Order: sequence, then structure tokens, then C-alpha cells
Amino acid sequence: MSRWRPSPAEERWLEVASELGAAVPPAAMVERTGGWRSTGPLARVALFVLGFVAAALLLAILGFDSEATLLVAGLIAALAAEWLTVSKRLHASGIEEGLCLAGYLLVGAWITTLIEPKSDVVGETVDALVLIAAAGAAGLRRLNPLVTTGAVIAFVYWVGSTATAHALDQVIGGGVTGVAFGCVLAALALALGAREYRRPSHDRMLDWLVATLPVAAYAQHASQSYYVASLLPGAGTDRLATTVLLLALGVALLLAGLRRRRHAPFIGFMGCVACLAVELRLATTLATETWLILYGLAALIAGVALDRYLRQPRNGLTSVALTHRGGPLDLLQTAGATLLAQRSAPEPPPPESTFTPGGGRFGGGGATGQY
Repeated sequence: MSRWRPSPAEERWLEVASELGAAVPPAAMVERTGGWRSTGPLARVALFVLGFVAAALLLAILGFDSEATLLVAGLIAALAAEWLTVSKRLHASGIEEGLCLAGYLLVGAWITTLIEPKSDVVGETVDALVLIAAAGAAGLRRLNPLVTTGAVIAFVYWVGSTATAHALDQVIGGGVTGVAFGCVLAALALALGAREYRRPSHDRMLDWLVATLPVAAYAQHASQSYYVASLLPGAGTDRLATTVLLLALGVALLLAGLRRRRHAPFIGFMGCVACLAVELRLATTLATETWLILYGLAALIAGVALDRYLRQPRNGLTSVALTHRGGPLDLLQTAGATLLAQRSAPEPPPPESTFTPGGGRFGGGGATGQY
């Protein structure tokens, strides 16, 4: 039993409890999770914000008189998060994650006040790099995929804004360095996701990187200034390099998704397709409304064709819902069948009358005199 974080087996049982809910006996679940507790998604988000705000209020109470208050507030917030983890055995509950992230950022902000000079060898300030490293360390400590993904995306943006990246962009094309670095990190996360990890959080962190990095890296590249510059002569080299990178990464994501049966590579592949659509738009002279209609029709036709193709399972993939009668269409079909069955059924014969005409033995009119 670990005091600082759940063991891999306990974390897997926490995942089982979050999926099955009340279907698992609480006593058996407490025994298997080692007493660790978690919360649902909405409560986790709310408590995360609450923990972050609590750390900010702590800094406000200590005041901004000196730079040492950043260190003191950060240490208090980080120690409070560790206390909640050890004493209350909280994991992925939100409040300890918000306190930990805020504490690490405050300590990182204090470190930036000690760094002189404010620029590194590549000509970019290291203040942002220190804060990115602090956020990444907090995400790894708490096994939080949102925080780690945000730190990696911020690092990609930092690399793309350095003087070295600007110098390389003058040779290979504007913004291509950032796109290439993001695609390389996405490919690395895709390769690491091929192995099986004991902790579900490790798989989740890699999946988030695979799904978000292609679009995040391209978003820095496809700015408004790049759009204006791409219309000028001589901008074909940038577009060609970006297209090749996105196409290669998209093919790798598609093949990995088909082989592993995982959603994250498919989401990353769809992001690459969207980015490629923007690049192809810049290579044409069509009006915006025209290419939106054409691309929308192409996506619709491809989706309908793929849905029909996967009606029959192929290599373990199918577009048919696995649950039986789980959707509203099935409910309407059931109601229609019931209504038709009622209309087509023969009408029951009228009940035979028990009245005997011609009089009875005593009272007449069918009366028998028997009680």
C-alpha cells in the first residue's frame, strides 16, 4: 500500500469503480482500492478550480510585499495538497490537483525572479520555460492528463517562438519548425502508446497528446499573418513541407488506430485531415463558401460510405451499435411494430349471452330459482 499515490492495481480498481458505479459493492471496492477515493468529472473540475482559487487567495493574504511570498504561498499550497493526499487518501478528486498545480507555479514564479539574465542561448526568455516545467511536474505528480497536455502544448509554442526557430523558419519556411516539432512529439507519444502500461493514467496522458498535438501545433502555424503571407508568391515551400508532415503523421495515426482499436489515434487523424483541408484551401483560388461546400460534401459522402461499408464487421470494426435496442430509433421501431400488431390481430368474438329465452322452471326470463 502506497502512501503518496495509488498503486497500479489500486488505480485500475478506481477506474472500475468509476465505470460501474454502484454496481460494485462498496466494501469490496474499499478493500481493493486501498481506501483511495475519487470524484466524478463535474465535481473534479469544480474542486480543481476551488483548489486553484484557494492558492491564489492565500497569496493575496500573504501580500505582494516581497518575492519571498511567492515561495511561501507555493510551499503551503503544495504541502496542503500532499496532506490531503496522504491523510484523506484523495486521488484525482480535483482539490489536491488544483492546490498542487498552483503551488508548483508559484514556486516556479519565485525561481524566475532569481534567474539572471532573462534570456537563454537561443534568445528566448526562460521565465515561460520554468513555468512550463513547473506545470509539467505538477501534472506528472498528480497523473493529470489535462495538465501534462497543456504543459507539452505550451512547450511546443515556446519552441516555435525562439530565435533559433525563427532562423530555421527563414530557411525551411515560416512556422514549419513549430509544426515539425509538434508532429515529432505526437509521433513519439504514438510510439510510446504501443506498449501496455500498468497505470491507466499513463495511457490517458499519451492518448491526450496524440489527439491534441497535431491541431495545436498547426494552430500556431496557421495564424492570420501566415494566411496573408501564403497568398504571396514564393510561399509554396512552406505549404509543401507542412502538407508532407501532416500527411505522414495522419497516415501513421490512421494505421495505429486501426491496429490498436483506440479512439485517440483516430481523433488525431481527423485533426490532421482538418489541417490538410486548410492547407489545400490555401493552394486554391476558390471562394471560401465554395470550398466549404465542397469539403463538407466530400466529408458527408466519405462518412456515409464508410458507415455503409462497416455495417458488416470488418477486421473487428463495425458501425452498428453494440447495444441492443438502445437508441431512440429502436424505440420508434418497437412502438410501430406494436401498433401494427394491434391492428392486424383479429377481433375477439363477442361473449355468448347467458340469457335463456322461453322462461325458466319458476320465475321465467331465464330464472331457475337456484341460488
